[in-house]
Amino acid sequence: MFNHHRSTLPAATAVFLMAAAGLASGCGLAHSATGNVRYYLSPSGNDSAAGTSPATAWRTLARASRTVLRPGDRLLLQGGAHFAGELKLDSADAGNARDPVRVGTYGHGRATIVGHRQSGIVIYNTAGIRISGLNIIGRNALNSRYCGIILYTTRLGQRRLDGVTIKSMDVSGFGTGISIGAAHEAGFEHVSVSHSRVHGNLDAGLETYGPSVNFSGPTVYAHADIKISRVIAFDNLGDPADTTNNSGSGIVLGSVKHAAIVWSVAYHNGGNGGAPRQGPEGIWAYDSTKISIAHDLAYGNTSATNVDGGGFGLDIGTSDSVMQDDMAYGNKGPGFLLYGRQPTAQSGNVVRFDISSGDAWTRGSAGGIQVGGQYQAAVYQNTVVAGAPSRLRHSSLWLGRQLHSVTVRNNIFVADKEDSIVLSIHSINKSHVLLQGNNYFAPASAFPFIWGKTSYASFDAWRSATGQENVRGRHSGFAVNPEFVGPVLGLTRKAASTGAGFALRRDSRMRGAGLALTRLFGINPGSTDFSGKPMSPLTPNVGAQ
Repeated sequence: MFNHHRSTLPAATAVFLMAAAGLASGCGLAHSATGNVRYYLSPSGNDSAAGTSPATAWRTLARASRTVLRPGDRLLLQGGAHFAGELKLDSADAGNARDPVRVGTYGHGRATIVGHRQSGIVIYNTAGIRISGLNIIGRNALNSRYCGIILYTTRLGQRRLDGVTIKSMDVSGFGTGISIGAAHEAGFEHVSVSHSRVHGNLDAGLETYGPSVNFSGPTVYAHADIKISRVIAFDNLGDPADTTNNSGSGIVLGSVKHAAIVWSVAYHNGGNGGAPRQGPEGIWAYDSTKISIAHDLAYGNTSATNVDGGGFGLDIGTSDSVMQDDMAYGNKGPGFLLYGRQPTAQSGNVVRFDISSGDAWTRGSAGGIQVGGQYQAAVYQNTVVAGAPSRLRHSSLWLGRQLHSVTVRNNIFVADKEDSIVLSIHSINKSHVLLQGNNYFAPASAFPFIWGKTSYASFDAWRSATGQENVRGRHSGFAVNPEFVGPVLGLTRKAASTGAGFALRRDSRMRGAGLALTRLFGINPGSTDFSGKPMSPLTPNVGAQ
């Protein structure tokens, strides 16, 4: 919950600037005036050849980097072959969103770029590029200066570079797998990363970043319209030498307006970062707005400290964003985190139709869903099952400080063994947090409700003392076994799909027992639940499905 964003200008910046200087030396080399030329690379090629057919292929990435690529041009690497070095494209190499420069393969199999103490592909101050079907492997490149694929711009003004597609890539062994950064407010827009794997990198699998966002004046984000789809991020463990920034995340978006992370998976990330007071998450965002994290899976993510290491998060400076239809299980930190410091900078966030199972397993004062520093946040239709308690207390729902106009409705909160169901670090009045229509179940907890300095042994005692779980003067909420189909702990799922074990039995009292969110509160929850089944607007189930 104490995530801070990465430094906006990492050490890699100097490398990119030097790369740009090298690219400027391509005067008089082969280029096309009109585009639509195919250039070929082969280990058996010759850099003095024309490069425009397999028979006249070039041999090195350095030769290809010196060539000016126009809209529609293609640079094709021989399938099954390995190429050492960096491929560099700068402002002289320009496609456009409708007719991009394409980098891919020819022949059979996937080509591999091997970066030895360097990055794999550097895209500097340009866009209109499509990269697909390559392996990029780092050798002695586990250093924050090097990235498998780096998009970086130093352009001034607010006009972003338009159009980059990265598809069907496998990137490993670098400081960061795929990095999208900006030195100033003009970053990239309409960027797509899909069907790719980023793994075994030091600092992060995939990241975006830019200058710190100013929330006291006109809010400008470096990047816009980014889509991450079907990306798998794993074994990005973090940098023990970095004692300042969080390190070891799977997928993290910073300084973005309008973005989606969908049908993606983050697992076994984190654990080696050196920052003492912050840590990574599986999939998360900071300093961003209008982010959708949907249909994703995060499991087995961890942290080197007792902070963070969770599945999903909307962190400091993130607003009007949603985490929905996601599953988190077995993460060291919270399954789903809403966190901030100044609540107005984190307004309008939503957590809905998500499932958390066995998360926050060694954290002190943490929860499956954890909320702090939020304004007008809504948490509804989720299912949380806390795992076995650790030596440090945790809960299904954890409520922190600086909460204003936060609502929690139609959720199922289950605490295993002796843990609390709801843990609020201080006594909160209903104008700060309002809980309605939830089910709270802890089969063996002595004090299932901890509300500031007071502990309550029963649902009725807590409701009576706090005024929570009332709707228009009538009691709401439940304290019964939700009767899941099961199993709901010890999961081994590897893809984002239906959570069959969390379905309600036919005789569950949670079927059709939820509050009518639209009619009572003006909330539009959509027409389907976590598993994609139709949901009644007037009599929804309690929980995610």
